[in-house]
Amino acid sequence: MNPEDRQKMIDSLDRIMREREQSRERLNTSLREFSSRLFAALEKALAEMAAHNTPGLGKSRRLAHPSGGSREGLEIAIEDWSIIFVPMLSFARPNLADEARIPPYQFKELCGRIAVFLTNDPQGIAFYDFIILQDQSWFAWGYGWPKQQDAIEHTDFEALAWELLHSFTRDITQTWNTRLQTTLASALDPKQRGYTFGLPGDERHGG
Repeated sequence: MNPEDRQKMIDSLDRIMREREQSRERLNTSLREFSSRLFAALEKALAEMAAHNTPGLGKSRRLAHPSGGSREGLEIAIEDWSIIFVPMLSFARPNLADEARIPPYQFKELCGRIAVFLTNDPQGIAFYDFIILQDQSWFAWGYGWPKQQDAIEHTDFEALAWELLHSFTRDITQTWNTRLQTTLASALDPKQRGYTFGLPGDERHGG
């Protein structure tokens, strides 16, 4: 490789990595703002329900993320479920067939993500996602409940928190496993449940 080509390669690599670093910094700021406002709104809503002595809704707690950097998750309790919100920063690639109509180029960009789990089992799979895009717009989807907003600054987080709690609480027992999926081991395991939350497209109703 001649010196000129080498320098072009160096310059190109340097530009790519600097642009990527700037994208991560912007997304980290957006993700921190989104999660902070959402978690505060959820905590406020749960506190209001506690004041009404509503049964089955437990207290929330913040979770320190192992990556550090003051990143926090949030755990809320509905009956015997632990619903855990975990902010992430990764190449989130939404489903192109999903109802949220996002411009195609945004599916190829780095996106901020909050994954939501219905279990504290480390092997549990996220059942809901918030995706924060480069332009600070966002959308969320899972179990048939897509939600889209224009921008973080225009989002009513209080309304979003109430909608999430209502949706989670209403639909949390909507599916159950068939007999073929019920083993003696699972029946005797105190950590297992005889029913599971329905993921998008799941039709596992049966007896």
